[in-house]
Amino acid sequence: MRDTKETILSAACDIYLQHGYKGMSMRQVARRAGISATAIYRHFENKESLHHQVLREGFRTFNSYLQSSLSDNTGLERLKHASERFFAFATEQKKYYEILFLTMDHTVEHKVKGALTQDATISRHFMVQRVQECMEEGSLKSDDAEEVAMLLLSTCNGFFGLYVSKKASDTHEEMHKKYQRMFHRLLVGLLT
Repeated sequence: MRDTKETILSAACDIYLQHGYKGMSMRQVARRAGISATAIYRHFENKESLHHQVLREGFRTFNSYLQSSLSDNTGLERLKHASERFFAFATEQKKYYEILFLTMDHTVEHKVKGALTQDATISRHFMVQRVQECMEEGSLKSDDAEEVAMLLLSTCNGFFGLYVSKKASDTHEEMHKKYQRMFHRLLVGLLT
């Protein structure tokens, strides 16, 4: 049986995606989670702390996907593997992908005094480090590592956004092949 806190987080994700932060209430989340309205407060102080935890859990999950790419031998292998892990996250953790990359309400982040800023920048720093490694080993042209990482992340995110918004539709396998070809085309332009 799922942990109550996980059930609450999942319910909060669903409601957030349907109604946004402003349309989410603790009562709705409790109802969707199958617990009493008062029971939810045993786990979360208020709506802001629940939303904050949804975001933190999403960032933690995304980071765990990316970390597995560090076991590869070269910078280029790690970069390619990281792109595959991004694909896995976007397709296996659809709710978190959509919340973190497409619908995140940054006004709420401000309300929690920037506590999410570090979590929110982990993936960007991770990709900058992978690109920098590639440039140092000579597998990518020397360039501004941060700008190249942003190009890669933006392109990948745009790709997934097309599928989430239903502007593109393919089977999972077809989508994966297109994603790999797109990422390969980007790399060809960046290779030395």
